[in-house]
Amino acid sequence: MMNQKEKKLFRSLCSFKKETFDESLLEAATPVVLGHLFFNRMQAVAYGILKKHGVLGKVNREFRNSLKNAYMQNKEKNESFFSCVAYLEKVLGQADCPYAMLKGAYLCRAYPEAYRTSNDIDLLVHPKDVTKIGNVLLDAGFKQGNIRNGKFEPATRKEIIESKMMRGETVPYIKEFDLPGMQFLEVDINFSLDYKPGKADVLKEFLEYSLVEVLPGYHVKTLRKDDFFVHLCAHLYKEATTLPWVEMMRDMTLYKYCDIYMIIDDAMMEYVDFYFRRAAEFGMEKVCAFAVLQTSELFDVNNTYAIDIAKEILKNDPDFIHEVISPKEKKMYVYTEKDITKRFFADSRKELLQEVTT
Repeated sequence: MMNQKEKKLFRSLCSFKKETFDESLLEAATPVVLGHLFFNRMQAVAYGILKKHGVLGKVNREFRNSLKNAYMQNKEKNESFFSCVAYLEKVLGQADCPYAMLKGAYLCRAYPEAYRTSNDIDLLVHPKDVTKIGNVLLDAGFKQGNIRNGKFEPATRKEIIESKMMRGETVPYIKEFDLPGMQFLEVDINFSLDYKPGKADVLKEFLEYSLVEVLPGYHVKTLRKDDFFVHLCAHLYKEATTLPWVEMMRDMTLYKYCDIYMIIDDAMMEYVDFYFRRAAEFGMEKVCAFAVLQTSELFDVNNTYAIDIAKEILKNDPDFIHEVISPKEKKMYVYTEKDITKRFFADSRKELLQEVTT
């Protein structure tokens, strides 16, 4: 278990938008903190913060070098990833149907260099276009399956059907590129905002307003800023509140909350209103409030306006940020530990769940 000083250092090494840094916390730069940084995919962010504040020389050599090597690996991997995004956009141009690239395809470039990586490219498409997009990928040499032990394993027909029915996404489409830091390119086709298919009308509107986002030396077809934020919150909510993700200890991996932190921390009031107004149009304001409130507990979020709006939205449903669903068993659980930070650092969050019997 991490002590309080280790937890404070960990949070400081992740809150990259803060302008100040407490050097006295570096006494807690232990192997435990290092492990949590890697486990939560925040190691390159931590390196960037230490470098920014000129304190790299004040931490243990192994601690420092581990972060530096991870940063360099992220940088190399992202160069390969960006070339894959450009390649995929050319391929998808043949599909003649709307799509948007989600999450990492935009965020990896929007963050400071090498702070974020992505293991795949997520596509959002309308359910009626899933087969069309899939066929374009198959024609380009992609195959459906999974990477296990560094090798491609083709998916069975049963796996392909079950994924569509139960998860609201396809079995990954994979093609070997053998690029530095990225041997395979994996493409996931999403046609749901939930753990199951549905809300096709929301997807249709998302896709109608998709646009090409231009960043330095890079462009990507993605969602409009408000829709991007709503989708990001929905994705975080889905994984944080679905029992299998809790069991895998992948429900609260911090890089997902860092995405919300990056967008909301210094967002102007009119943008916050813009985001929540759009969420309300789709009945997803509680989902966005969930993401903002949990993020504010894990990061030093500077945007009190966004936090106040989120609290107001959930004032009549305080347990909303503590509930977990088991789709398979059709059961609801609630966390007995209401402190989000304590829950995050718990060795087993599953042990903190209690079944709701009503």
